[in-house]
Amino acid sequence: MTMTDAPTRPGPASDWRPQAAPPPPRAAPPTARPIVDPLLSRELIAVAALTTFTIAVAIGYTRVFAGWQFLDDFLVLAVVGHGAGFVLRRLRVPGWLAVPVLTAALVWLVGFVYYRDSYSLLLPTGETLDLFQAEIDLVRSQFRGAVAPVIYAGGWDVLAAIGIGLTIVLSDTFAFRAFARAEALVPGGVLFVFIAALGYERSRISLTLLLIASGVIATVALRAFHSPRRPTAIGRERSPSRLILPAAIGTAALVAITAGYVGPRLPGADSAPIYETRGGNGGSVTNVVSPLVDIRSRLTNRSNTELFVVEADFESYWRLSALPRFDGTRWGLPERSLTGAGGTLSDARAGSDPLRQTIRISNLGDKFVPTAADLITVTPQDELRWNEDSSTLLKIEGELEPGDTFEVVSAAPRFDVAQLQAAGSSGVGDPIYLELPENFPPSVGRLAAEVTDGATTSYEIALTLQNWFRSEFDYSLEVQAGHSSNAIEGFLRDRVGYCEQFSGTYAAMMRTLGIPARVAVGFTPGNFNGTGYSVLGKNAHAWPEVWFSGLGWVPFEPTPGRGAPGSENYTNVAPEQDVSGVDPDAPRPEPAQPEENSDTAPTSTIAVDANDTDGPNIPAGVDQTVTTDDDAPPPATGRSFPWRVVVLAIAALAVLVGPALVRRWRRRKEATDESGAVAMLWRRSIDALAEVGVRARSSLTPAEHASAAAAKFPIIARPISSLAEALTTVTYAPGDGDDVAPSTIGQPNQRGRLRIDECEHWCRQIERAVGESISPLRRIRRYFTRFG
Repeated sequence: MTMTDAPTRPGPASDWRPQAAPPPPRAAPPTARPIVDPLLSRELIAVAALTTFTIAVAIGYTRVFAGWQFLDDFLVLAVVGHGAGFVLRRLRVPGWLAVPVLTAALVWLVGFVYYRDSYSLLLPTGETLDLFQAEIDLVRSQFRGAVAPVIYAGGWDVLAAIGIGLTIVLSDTFAFRAFARAEALVPGGVLFVFIAALGYERSRISLTLLLIASGVIATVALRAFHSPRRPTAIGRERSPSRLILPAAIGTAALVAITAGYVGPRLPGADSAPIYETRGGNGGSVTNVVSPLVDIRSRLTNRSNTELFVVEADFESYWRLSALPRFDGTRWGLPERSLTGAGGTLSDARAGSDPLRQTIRISNLGDKFVPTAADLITVTPQDELRWNEDSSTLLKIEGELEPGDTFEVVSAAPRFDVAQLQAAGSSGVGDPIYLELPENFPPSVGRLAAEVTDGATTSYEIALTLQNWFRSEFDYSLEVQAGHSSNAIEGFLRDRVGYCEQFSGTYAAMMRTLGIPARVAVGFTPGNFNGTGYSVLGKNAHAWPEVWFSGLGWVPFEPTPGRGAPGSENYTNVAPEQDVSGVDPDAPRPEPAQPEENSDTAPTSTIAVDANDTDGPNIPAGVDQTVTTDDDAPPPATGRSFPWRVVVLAIAALAVLVGPALVRRWRRRKEATDESGAVAMLWRRSIDALAEVGVRARSSLTPAEHASAAAAKFPIIARPISSLAEALTTVTYAPGDGDDVAPSTIGQPNQRGRLRIDECEHWCRQIERAVGESISPLRRIRRYFTRFG
């Protein structure tokens, strides 16, 4: 080289790009195609694929929950969770710190979604922990006997979200910290299998195919992300997305279609399971544990099974027993003596109507004989025993069998509003009707006092509380069985349940106000078949009874969609029951006592004027508007989809991801050819080294600057020297030594692409070394302020 050929010394090393001899004349490209960061592209594809797999697992919860209201929450968890993991990796947060941070972020998000009313200054409080503990205890007590579908509330929603959160943390850690491929899908697959084992048969095949397809796509994407990059020997190099996505989608479609066709046709695919995992308390149709404990299995599993038939003078609730004891876990029968069933079993109350019944057992089972209140006589009397305190008639020798027939006479009580208004609630006799466990939540009593504030008599209190339940709560069989203290708190919080929760909570709240109450268990009238009432499993019911001095036990009906015959005048609730599957043209019973105004059909909302002498005389001051299931407002669960959280999360994500997107756009704009890409990587390295005190000097060439940087920060000696050499090569000798044909104008050839990949690798080594040498606060500051 002659003196005239020697290059002039460059300016500052931080932004220096030496002037090379002009290349041979060639046509300018219409548009220079930017250089794509292949590692980031592959990682984004892998993150998107893994997020899709997590969403597929979350969709599997449709076999546990009846509706789709869970999906919005789980989509937020999946996107935010995997997005947070991606941001933490971009920030170069080490794994030992990133995993706890991601876990804490998801814990915070789950708490905010489900218990945000208990948060203070966007942080959980002691109340948050108490609510979580109460709901988890409730789910634990219900889990063995739970039968899908369950309601998306009452702790089941939180438990499902925890499962999704664990799947996100484990799969993200395995995929991007432990460099796993298919192994990263194991946590989600285990959760999906667990859901399938407990769920019901909803969309079984389609959900499985969705999981398989998303799993194949995620596996291919992760394998492509972790595989070393090799240059293409022939032809132009394609972007990662064009290489990965067609293969992943094609493979997923092939596997899913094959599995969907072959799987259901395998021998034994439709056979009964070897081990039944659904409903630990399941049993035969005649296996009844107790009047209340098995009420939900009657309502769900026996919906179309005829239990008994009653030929009666008029319709009534058919009562099995009345439960006085509440121990904080369940309502039940105390130990009481039994007497023979001969003679007159109880005295008819004043104003009652005689009610003759012929009861024929079909598939009822157990020992409890259903009768209308109040039982006076029964035949045959052999093998029957009676307890007057709980109004319980039992068969003591064996269980009720199909064909057993009983002739019963009852005195159906009729109550006058004026009598109820004048009566107090003293003189119940046995203190058991006022007892509550010592650890009964005081919040329930405070709520009862708040709801009935302004009611002055026992009747006004009972009616106000009944109407509050009917207007503010929803009826749903998806709620799991339970009437413990935790179940009561969950029911009052979620405001959705079925008769067991309504009756047990009503009775307990009345007791907190000093009014004796108990829970009666039995059946609604059933379907009239022309000669009698066919009582099915879905007619199983529970309702509360309140004690009034001089009048005895009076039934109320807090459950929406249910109404006891004969109580309309004092409850303001028309007779109502589950009539699903009943022929609307079927014969109807003649009313025993036609009333004036009986031509007015019950409507969804019944409003009665307290001063109207022609209608029920409901006391003034009591809420008289009762909303039934048809027009009931949605439950005020406080768990509607958190749009504010989503907006805040999107804004926070934009703040976190914004700098990375800006840098990516800047790189694509500047790196339009090989020399531009290498020069950009050099500037990134110089910018990073400034954080550890290695400053650029205008008097140094790239090689001299690399030597100075290596002396001050030895750990980066090799990558900075290699990068400086590459920069000098592409600047002074573009194409020197390239034995591969030049690429399309404006694009690097295969060897140039390989050189860019090597420079990217060296630049990342330098940035990683700098990141590990500075404090976390400086690392965060650098993320938002660095050059590229």
